[in-house]
Amino acid sequence: MNKGIKIFIALAIAAFLLAGSFTIPNSRASSTSTFIVGWGGTALDNLNPFTTYAQVSLWILTNVYDTLCVFSANQTQLLPDLAQSWQIYPGNGTAVVHLNPNAKWSDGLPVTSQDVNYSYYLAAQSWSRLYPYVNMITSISTPDENTVIFHYHGALFQLVALNNVFIVPYHIWKNVNASTYFGYNSTSSPHFVGSGPFLITNYTPNQYVQITKNPNYFNKNRMPHIDSVIFQFFTSMTTMISAFQAGQIDAFGPYVEPSQVGLIKNDTNAVLVTSPSVEYFYLSFNVYPHGQGNPTLRDVNVRHALAHAIDLQNLTQLIWHGYAVPTATQFPPTHPYADPSLKPYSYNITLANQILDSHGYKMGPNGYRVSPNGTPLKYTIIVPSSMPEEINAANIIATNYWSKIGVQTTVQAMDTGTMSSIIWPYFKQDIDLWDWLVGPADPTILSVFLSTQTETGTSDSGYTNLSYDALYNQMVNASTLQEVKNISYQLQVTLYNDLPYLPLYCPEPIQSYSKKWTNISTDYPGGPFGGYDWRTFLTVEPLSSVPQGQNNTMLYIGIGIIVVIIIAAVAYIAVRGKKKK
Repeated sequence: MNKGIKIFIALAIAAFLLAGSFTIPNSRASSTSTFIVGWGGTALDNLNPFTTYAQVSLWILTNVYDTLCVFSANQTQLLPDLAQSWQIYPGNGTAVVHLNPNAKWSDGLPVTSQDVNYSYYLAAQSWSRLYPYVNMITSISTPDENTVIFHYHGALFQLVALNNVFIVPYHIWKNVNASTYFGYNSTSSPHFVGSGPFLITNYTPNQYVQITKNPNYFNKNRMPHIDSVIFQFFTSMTTMISAFQAGQIDAFGPYVEPSQVGLIKNDTNAVLVTSPSVEYFYLSFNVYPHGQGNPTLRDVNVRHALAHAIDLQNLTQLIWHGYAVPTATQFPPTHPYADPSLKPYSYNITLANQILDSHGYKMGPNGYRVSPNGTPLKYTIIVPSSMPEEINAANIIATNYWSKIGVQTTVQAMDTGTMSSIIWPYFKQDIDLWDWLVGPADPTILSVFLSTQTETGTSDSGYTNLSYDALYNQMVNASTLQEVKNISYQLQVTLYNDLPYLPLYCPEPIQSYSKKWTNISTDYPGGPFGGYDWRTFLTVEPLSSVPQGQNNTMLYIGIGIIVVIIIAAVAYIAVRGKKKK
């Protein structure tokens, strides 16, 4: 073979190989991807959709089970989930739901109306946390496998009934005690059966839960772009932030302490996110008639004095540095059901002392007050140890405020499991400082104060008021949404006056994620990592390790090099040919 031709072939092969090295990388970093999110809020309690009260548990369950419908980001529209379509007839209190015929459980069986009927049956039990979402339903019928007919009373059905009940497989749950079942069984095969875009595949207590993409998920338009998600639990926010900065986790929620925001802002690899609030912190006073806490807290006058002795505006600024607002109700101020007429109790030490003086709470020789029967106004505030900013808040309340009215207060930080064991079922605590996450378009957080909720592990105040119960029942049966709102305002006024809770403030969710990831929306109330947004893990995907602009530049350079090689090869052969002639 001519030596020049050999050289040309060799150069052509080299050019071909070089061209291969300049292909544009796929937008995903690898064929498999796992997103690790840190959680520093109230710890997971179980994975049972009917009994869990932990937001992280509900967030996980949102990704592995389906509800009939889901809310849009602006909370104004119901979107299909298991329900393919539905018709609501308010005039006769009927809703007809048509299930997606393609929906299947992860073990291959179809999702049917029997599963829906049984799930709503479990939700309606007195031990279920979902009872307030379904107690307006009077009956359910299932004319065929894909049709469910609800009969209900009251307009509240339209807000809460179709989007809050996770549908579980009847053929699995009929064999367990749903009131005590953990929700995941590592000894069974399979460990878990769901219908959602992910499935629970691993659980290590107090460490993490892993969910993995369900390859048979019926809704191909919502198929996740990632292969799995790990929810890693942290008892210290400082440790969680350190893990984030070290690249050990990809994001965190439900919020970070404001004092640590600077660390995130200075991290060039991090995206800082703030979103509309869905959370409020509060002081819960033990008012349970049969409770074992300090009995002076059952006197509403004592509670009013304690409320007036806190400078809430200053406390909010000290703790949240501008990332929170004081609140007077059980809702963030921007919530559609928050009563705008209610304002936080005024800070008035003189008035607080006058209230206690006028009701016989005399100052003792040690500077602390005692009740008319000699019981000291000596309280303990328990607070989650995973929330250092709230420990600080409790100490400020004890030292800077309540000491000025002769109240002796100590603060004890502990894990949320220990807090729960102190509160339920015997109400041994005095006061707890904790938080609630509130549904963005949902007034049923007010059900926490029903007398029956002292038995379910929901009410941490032990508040019992039959008039309140009756008024709440009126809200459930209200015929219009405006009437629902009006009654919710009346309920808030009752709570404002009776003061089983002293609402403190509503922080903005301050969250962050790594710039290694993209397609993360921030418009949902509570933020992408606050435990509410059902879209987060459906849309997120990894970025390429090389930016797209750099990809194109390298491609053009590669093409240029290839062209130069070919031109040089052709010229070389031409010159050699001339010399031979």
